[in-house]
This record gives sequence, C-alpha cells and structure tokens, in this order.
Amino acid sequence: MSKADQAKLDEYLDSVRSVEKRIQTAIEPPARWVNDDQFTMDRPAPGKPKSHQEHLRLMMDIMLLAFWTDTTRICTFMMGDAQSGQVFDFLDGVGKSSFHGISHHREDRKKRDEYEKIGTRHVEQFAYLVDKMKKLDEGGSSLLDNAQILFGSSLKDGNRHDPHDLPLVLGGGAQGKIKTGRRLRAKKDTPMCNLLLQMMHNAGADHKRLGDSTGALALA
Repeated sequence: MSKADQAKLDEYLDSVRSVEKRIQTAIEPPARWVNDDQFTMDRPAPGKPKSHQEHLRLMMDIMLLAFWTDTTRICTFMMGDAQSGQVFDFLDGVGKSSFHGISHHREDRKKRDEYEKIGTRHVEQFAYLVDKMKKLDEGGSSLLDNAQILFGSSLKDGNRHDPHDLPLVLGGGAQGKIKTGRRLRAKKDTPMCNLLLQMMHNAGADHKRLGDSTGALALA
C-alpha cells in the first residue's frame, strides 16, 4: 500500500475504534461518585441578578452544584475584570467610585480604606464557598478535603500594578496532597506558575512546565 493509502486506512481504523469505545462506555458507564448529601438551591429568577452579592453567590452555588454532582472538578471564576467598573457603594464607608478607580488610590487614606473594605468583601465570598464545600460529605471526607481552591489576584496592589509577593490563599486538602493550616513564604521572585504547576500535579496532570514556571512549589 502507498503511504497515502496507509494513512487513510489508519484514519478509518481509528474511527472504528472510537465508535467501539463509545459503545463500550454506553454499555458499561465508568464508575461515578454519587453524593448522598443534600445541597438545596432555589431556581434563580429570570434575568441578571439585581445585586452584586446575589450575583456572586449564585455563581458560587452553581460551581458547588457542578462539583457536588461531579459534573466537573475544574472551574475558574473571576469576581471582576482587571478594570472593573463595579461600584461598591452598598458597603458602609465606600463611595460611588468604581473599584478600578479606587484601586488607584495614590496612597490616599480614605481611598485605601475603601479599597480594603472591598478586598475584605471578596475574602468573605471566598469564605462562603469554602464553608459550603466543607459541609458537603463525600464518604467520610468533605468536598473541601478532596479539592484545592485558589483565591487571590495577579497583582499585590492595583495602585502600583505590583505583581510581586502575592498574598494567595489555597484552600482544600487535594486528597492529602496539601498540608493545610499553615502559612508558606516562597522565595523572592518565585513565579506564581510554580504554584499552579503543583496544583496541576495534585490533580493528576504530568506537565513539566506551565507559563514561566521554574519548578513545582512543594505543598505537602
């Protein structure tokens, strides 16, 4: 057979094998975790949620449902884009300026206080998610025990656009791969991708590098 015919035959056989695998999966579906715990969530009203708080909690509850039903085990959520125009005047002591505008506080005490209150509000949302995950049982361990959830930002201070010494919070135990209840201080100029690479390894990926990583950051 010519090389062209060999390639076409290989393509045909791969297609046949793909169909066989799909049939096999349909006959004997892979084992799947079924959570016997209870997580109730009211169906949201039509349209966009009226408040920022309601919107955040709704998105987090959707993520929890996805994890709880094992629909997916990987999810990312950004509370606002890098130049968010969200106004947080519903918080005591925060004016009508946008979050992005407040982040460029120029060391003004009043704006820095507002910036801190907004940051604290974001941390509270993370705590809400972690608490929900901790309460969902997965056969003797919690969803949080079996997961890893990273909270933080790619900038330490929006005013200076400082990407160094990032204050990150990593929750969850990753099935024993993460030693919890401690504070780690990475070496100066350690790329954030070192942490992300280790999280990938914890999840079973065998990638040797990610972005500008120089090695996986030990978490065990």
